[in-house]
Amino acid sequence: MQTSVGLGFMAVFAISGSIVLLANQVHKRLLSDFMKKIEFEISGSEKFNSKKKVRFAEDVMEPSSNNKEYRKRSLKNHHHHRGNRMPLNRQILYKGIIQYRTLRAQQYCI
Repeated sequence: MQTSVGLGFMAVFAISGSIVLLANQVHKRLLSDFMKKIEFEISGSEKFNSKKKVRFAEDVMEPSSNNKEYRKRSLKNHHHHRGNRMPLNRQILYKGIIQYRTLRAQQYCI
C-alpha cells in the first residue's frame, strides 16, 4: 500500500514538473515573440521619423489670396479625375462652409 502511494506521489511530481517546464518554454517563446514585435515597432517608428525631403509636383500651383479660384479649379479637377459627381448632401455642405467663411471674412474686413 505504501509503495502504491509512493508511486502515486512520484507520478504526480513527474507530471506537475513536466507541466511547469512546458509552461516555462511557452512563456519564453511568447516573451521572445513579444520582444521581436516591440523591436520591430521601435525600429519602424525610427525609420518613419527620419527626415525626408518634400518635393512638389510641377503642376502644383500656389493658391491665390482668397483661395476661391483655387478651390473651384481643385474641385473641378477632383470631380474630373474621380469620374463621378460628389453626393448632393456633401455639395450643399461644402457650399454652406464656403459661404460662411466668405461672410466671416467680409465681417473682419469691414
